[in-house]
Amino acid sequence: MFAYFSFYFLEVLGMSGPDMHDVIQLYQKHIGLLSGGQRDKLYQISDEGMSPFVIGCAILRAKQEQRLKQQQGQPKRISFNYLFSIIQDWLNHGITTEESFRSYWQGQQSYVSQKKGELNGYGKATGRQVFGQDYQYTKREPAAEGFFSFLDD
Repeated sequence: MFAYFSFYFLEVLGMSGPDMHDVIQLYQKHIGLLSGGQRDKLYQISDEGMSPFVIGCAILRAKQEQRLKQQQGQPKRISFNYLFSIIQDWLNHGITTEESFRSYWQGQQSYVSQKKGELNGYGKATGRQVFGQDYQYTKREPAAEGFFSFLDD
């Protein structure tokens, strides 16, 4: 998923490294308009040492969360405060540069994939990995012709 963030972010911007103007454009494209105070807060975060790349990744992370909730049938509105809480959490954990974000994100993804592999359908540890051969499709025999004659026409 990190590759999604970094490559998507750089592809959207079409350059090697974003600046704060690009972050503002990314926010307005994916979330909505920014007020002057909200824009100042983002610039303040940048002045505190968080790179524009990481701020952009926080925007995309918030958008990803919205998309996941909508797929589950739960409406989710992204507020600036939600985004700001993600940024504050990352600041508290020292995630301020692209390199620190890379290591954090790879750690998150390995943790999630490990948890998915350890749990069965009841939320209990299975003690083994699940592989493709565990799920095999066997083709069913077709129903006898004429059984539903009104559908055979």
